[in-house]
Amino acid sequence: MSRSSVRSICFECHSRCGVFVDVEDGRLVGVRGDPDHPHSHGYTCPKGRAAYELIYHPERITKPLVKGQGGFRETSWDEALGLIAENLLKARETFGAESVVFGTGTTRGLAPYLNRFLALFGSPNFMAPSNMSGGPIVLGSAATCGFGLVDPDYAQSACILLWAHNPEMSWAGLYMHDISEGLKKGAKLIVVDPRGTRLARKADCWLRIRPGTDVALLLCFINVIIRKDLYDHEFVETWTNGFDRLKEHVSPFTPERCAEICWLDAKQIEEAATLFGSTRPASIGGGMGGVCQANDAFDLTRSLTILSAITGNLEAKGGNLNCQPPTRKRSCYGPDFSAYDNLPKEQASKKLGLDRFPLQAHIPIPCPPQVVWPAIETGRPYPVKAVGLFANNSVCAYPNSQRVRKVLASLDFLFCVDYFHTPTTELARVILPPAHWTERDDIEDLLMKNHVFAQVKALEPVPECRDEKQILIDLAAKVGLDGYWRTVPEALDYRLEPCRMTFEELKARGHYATPLTYHGYEKFGKFRTPTGRVELCADYLTMLGISALPNFKEPDEGPVASPSLMEEFPLILTTGGRNIVYYHSSHRNIPSLKRRSPDPELQIHPDTARALGIDDHEWVYLSSPRGRVEIRALYDADMHPKVVHSPHGYWYGVDDGWKRLNINMLTADEPLCPVTGSVPIKALVCRVEKRGS
Repeated sequence: MSRSSVRSICFECHSRCGVFVDVEDGRLVGVRGDPDHPHSHGYTCPKGRAAYELIYHPERITKPLVKGQGGFRETSWDEALGLIAENLLKARETFGAESVVFGTGTTRGLAPYLNRFLALFGSPNFMAPSNMSGGPIVLGSAATCGFGLVDPDYAQSACILLWAHNPEMSWAGLYMHDISEGLKKGAKLIVVDPRGTRLARKADCWLRIRPGTDVALLLCFINVIIRKDLYDHEFVETWTNGFDRLKEHVSPFTPERCAEICWLDAKQIEEAATLFGSTRPASIGGGMGGVCQANDAFDLTRSLTILSAITGNLEAKGGNLNCQPPTRKRSCYGPDFSAYDNLPKEQASKKLGLDRFPLQAHIPIPCPPQVVWPAIETGRPYPVKAVGLFANNSVCAYPNSQRVRKVLASLDFLFCVDYFHTPTTELARVILPPAHWTERDDIEDLLMKNHVFAQVKALEPVPECRDEKQILIDLAAKVGLDGYWRTVPEALDYRLEPCRMTFEELKARGHYATPLTYHGYEKFGKFRTPTGRVELCADYLTMLGISALPNFKEPDEGPVASPSLMEEFPLILTTGGRNIVYYHSSHRNIPSLKRRSPDPELQIHPDTARALGIDDHEWVYLSSPRGRVEIRALYDADMHPKVVHSPHGYWYGVDDGWKRLNINMLTADEPLCPVTGSVPIKALVCRVEKRGS
């Protein structure tokens, strides 16, 4: 009997917890937390511990599949890759390289390898859900202060503000240790969330905001802090631009006015804003989904940045840090890989969405899916004919599922790379089986603060699964791309060159970190903005048709914007709160995880449910102007009586589950945030009815 234990990091979600992978006779037998990991400190979630069930699941796709008249059949890698290469080349020859789009989900760290392939192939179109997960934070904060507001220094904070963010369920391994450390040291906690999460219930101030009114509340926070003279005078005078105009702009947003807009108590708003403004240092954690899925996501995220700036918490110890990955320009979304940055200007300018979202030419993020669909549907601004989806169940992951399915079904060619069959893979011509994270080497730096980690191969892949990097290397050879990496070690070593080490050296160390820096703007004498200061009033944006100051916009569905619609759909629906046992629509077929959360549950106030004759845990119909799904009612006295919350990602185990259980049958994919392309799925109108009525 041969036993080994390999130190690695878990890839089941973005937290990337440190783990030991236990192997016996070449098979995985367990995953344990690594107590010496600098972020997770020994924590592992149910997903990571369930890796055995995923790897050896009887439904796992283990051979390439090609669709014929009778359905999918197993084939060789040579035939499968040859068919993909043939269709990619055909699309490029007939319609141009831009007619090919590669897309990925939110995990597996594939962006560098996919972008490099696309750049060499000639397409600027890398599609990812960044517009609804992180992209608006990067755009809003970078446009304001020159860096992304994604690294709160919770452990050193005296005040922690969680805005539409429940890290206990979404980022437990990355953030919860530091949050706990901060709270143990006496940090105050402010939570802005429509739901009564565990952190909300233990907070010093919990603001149960009406979904979609975040910008109004933020402008009110800024107004209170300025009016009470709680802002950092020295920082504002030395390092910001446009303070007087900001002061005038926010003055109408009084606690009394915002109480009406946000369904809150004016005194509670004043107390929370005063607590944040008077406590130093203070950090802000914005939810990757919570603040990135709104029709005004850009103004929301730059308002968060302005709040951090005027209180002197940007790049401050205990505030919001400016962490640079040690891999620098070769980080996950670094410019050395970006297809947009590495194509001739004429070809790069064809990137889908640039005409609609011009700021993305200056702060590039991937193409929003919602700009790819029209190119497939209408051929405008040019046709998209071939799509490759890596670890992405688009039908369930993106809003307006009915449209997404119809669009993908109309493609000339679709191939998918995924562990299991999904409502998306069934539309593909070719399906390729990827290796699991325990079966491949990789590095991880995305949102890892100032660290880069080695993810170490612990066992051989289940035959005939392949590392996605190897799949792209093999496909590049079939297509005839010059300049793509020839081996996986070559690709990993290339990414690590800025760290002056090879992957073998990183494996020996486990991780590598550069020193944290504070107040970097003092060293360089400026922020990376047009004026060199924090743009409280960003006049340069007006050249792109964007307001210089953040503005509150009512949700497009709700009591103000569509009162007549609420006569038919009288409740506000917010969606997408994370569940620790799942990662978006994945893991739904893993037995130990499904037992923990078998059914979607609608959080609804007991009084609201009883008025409708609905019992706790009863199956009901949930409807919006776009459709209807089935869901269990879950009494939750912490919900506002006019607001309900539905999770996302449920589809598995039910016939036509993508139609019957999937909340994205109800969500909208228009109107998008005019700057970031963010989707408005946090504030919709809905109706709840007894099933069968």
